[in-house]
Amino acid sequence: MEWCPVDAIIITPQESRINPDLCIGCGECKVTCNYEAVKVSGGNTNTRAVQEKMVEYALGGIKGKEKKMGYFNFLMDITPECDCCGWSDRPIVPDQGFLYSDDPVAIDQASLDLVNKARGFEDSALKENHEPGQDKFRGVHSDVDPEDQLRHAEKIGLGSRKYKLINID
Repeated sequence: MEWCPVDAIIITPQESRINPDLCIGCGECKVTCNYEAVKVSGGNTNTRAVQEKMVEYALGGIKGKEKKMGYFNFLMDITPECDCCGWSDRPIVPDQGFLYSDDPVAIDQASLDLVNKARGFEDSALKENHEPGQDKFRGVHSDVDPEDQLRHAEKIGLGSRKYKLINID
């Protein structure tokens, strides 16, 4: 409750819930709750809306600087929750390396593809989709489609999902 920037979390002796009329979809409740009590879908906030808001905030953050930006993704220790959570579980796939791009959407699409091509760790929060080619993030969060974020990012002009990987050894 203390992390909600708009006081949308209501706790009474009978129930705890999120007021959807106040919720802005920032995800702070989901990220800071150590007990998996917050579900982003099924009553709190639509997962697609959260993904789209993240993309729109990113677009706003780079407006006017598009030609001056570069992006690095470190595909290391890929955990089931955001890597900013100190309490997240062990990695779900082996390290995949480092990526660089001048397109934030292309680098995220390439990152997602590399993670999904990897074999998932059986002894992790990844309960299904261990095989190469299967959606690893859906294997952890079945109600979240990682493609929603990428589709919306491309649609609003943040970048392109097309990329070409060049290996540098």
